[in-house]
Amino acid sequence: MPHKCIMSVDIGSTYTKAAFFKLEGRDSCVIAQESVPTTSDDVSKGFFLAEKELFHKTGLMAGKVYFSSSARGGLKIAAMGLVSGLTLAIAKLVAASAGGKIVGSFSYGLTAHDIEKLKEWEPDIVLMTGGTDGGHESLTLKNAGMLAAARLPASIIFAGNNRIQEKVAGILSDSEVYFADNVMPEVGEVNIEPAREIIRRIFINKIVDGKGLSALIKKVGNPPKPTPLSMFELVGKLPLYGTEWDNVCVVDMGGATTDVYSNTETASVNSAVVLKGIREPRLTRTVEGDLGLRVSAGSVTQSAENQVKKALSSGGLEWLRFCEYVLHVTHKTDALPRNREEREFDRILATACLTVSLMRHAGRTRPVWTSNGTVLVQRGKDMRSVKKMIGTGGFLALERDACVYDRALKKETLKDEEEVLLPERPEIYADAEYLLPLLGNLACDFPEETAMLAIQSLEPIQKAA
Repeated sequence: MPHKCIMSVDIGSTYTKAAFFKLEGRDSCVIAQESVPTTSDDVSKGFFLAEKELFHKTGLMAGKVYFSSSARGGLKIAAMGLVSGLTLAIAKLVAASAGGKIVGSFSYGLTAHDIEKLKEWEPDIVLMTGGTDGGHESLTLKNAGMLAAARLPASIIFAGNNRIQEKVAGILSDSEVYFADNVMPEVGEVNIEPAREIIRRIFINKIVDGKGLSALIKKVGNPPKPTPLSMFELVGKLPLYGTEWDNVCVVDMGGATTDVYSNTETASVNSAVVLKGIREPRLTRTVEGDLGLRVSAGSVTQSAENQVKKALSSGGLEWLRFCEYVLHVTHKTDALPRNREEREFDRILATACLTVSLMRHAGRTRPVWTSNGTVLVQRGKDMRSVKKMIGTGGFLALERDACVYDRALKKETLKDEEEVLLPERPEIYADAEYLLPLLGNLACDFPEETAMLAIQSLEPIQKAA
């Protein structure tokens, strides 16, 4: 009878990736990997095809199976809060850290235009936050009334002022509504885990509607995780490999989105810096739904038009030809570069994705003049202590040119002498074997082993002398 091993599978929109692992302390290893096209009519077909191919390669059978999925395009979440720098910021943290794709956000009171945007976005979940426990009520209740009247098919999670849960329940009695502990019970106190857990439960319920997944869950005995959640959990385990990995950043660049994960202290240790807004957790994720190399190529070009034009000019490339390429890959999302010019176009797009996503993930400081002299006010996460940066996803897993990172991390002082707190001279690595999502599925049950295998599989990218 064949020996058994642990199997990990990630079902993506285009490809289903799988691997067999031996996970036994320092003897842990990757036994074999396989990738097959995702069978969109019934995703279980691709799953079992990958398992069959691994059996042919190794003669082994899958024992325990772990899997993740982004095959529905991810779990779409709309975030709502009262104050943009407080409850709304926390709502975004909750959604992103649970593996969701934030399709939009709102602060203060909803408007009729906001409701129309929600209908257009068709989120799976509307995450409502707002007010400390016993704090502000009127705007939150008004927003609940607007949602009730809209009759959205989305699940609604209320994670705001716990004193008004009964009132919210009454207003939303005709909706699918869940209640979690307040994400900010007191000003400055962040409590995201209860809402995260409800999002995970909703994901399992909704993803089962995908073709073939209910049968697959019954077969393997485990529900899937959102792929970004698996990655989030793995990034949290990387420091277990050694203290040199205590401050790390991972960028996962795809065709539609670019995700940035950082595991580092959030605030500056400089006593002259004043932190404004929430203190972000050490482990954070941001997902940029308008930044990607294929589906989102047009919006990337708009977001970084000046940077793109400058790169084209310095490389002797034509703007019109670039726009034609962007139009081509937006409509043919499986397109690969056909020549040197198109490879350079992809590199310019990737640099723009990397630049904008890191700018959005990182915090900022700006000088403020007071009666006691000048102080620096910081919002968001200080990433200057990040010393290791990992690129994954189709392009970054294959890229070996450190110039892409160098250009994205180039420091610029913005208006009002504002400084973006980007990593300073980090070591760059590529997820060359594209193992991180698969290891992420195993990270909670095998933290030390997955951290070791992840880091040992990375390929350092040497910077030009």
